[in-house]
Amino acid sequence: MARLSARRAALLVAGLMAATMSPALAAGPAAAGQPEPCKAGALTPSWTSGGSARPGGVPGEQVTAVVALKNTGSHACTVHGYPRVTLKMGTETAGVQTETFREQTSVRPKPVTLAPGASARFTLTFLSAKESDDNVIVPGVAEITPPNSKTSHDLKWRWGPVTRQEAATHPGNFVSPVTK
Repeated sequence: MARLSARRAALLVAGLMAATMSPALAAGPAAAGQPEPCKAGALTPSWTSGGSARPGGVPGEQVTAVVALKNTGSHACTVHGYPRVTLKMGTETAGVQTETFREQTSVRPKPVTLAPGASARFTLTFLSAKESDDNVIVPGVAEITPPNSKTSHDLKWRWGPVTRQEAATHPGNFVSPVTK
């Protein structure tokens, strides 16, 4: 029988130990309780109850609208962070005006695990306005891009005119992180 060097014997033992580890440890963090991140297109947004915004607007007030993100995939997944939200108005021929919400950095994002069919939520906070006010956008849609995704969905905007805040030092329009 051939003699093994101490180094080769140690490598052989380490390989045997790795091969006999429990499947949860060998498979990584997803198998240890944290599902994989939600895939692009597996999260579908929709308006949900809970905000102070009203159809057509509440001029002169800072209001909130709540968006649900439903896991439409067939497996549990994890969503973490801030969605990207851009209000859009106009047409391709008349020019598209936009207002992109900033992240509400006073709230720290936490991972949210979603079973198939389950929903998480996030909140849009914005300054409602009159159409005749200065520096206003009258959006047709809110383009929603879930965290860590490049796939966006358009939701018909129903909350009326919004005061533009993209260039503001302390903007009144912002988006919260996704929560349960």
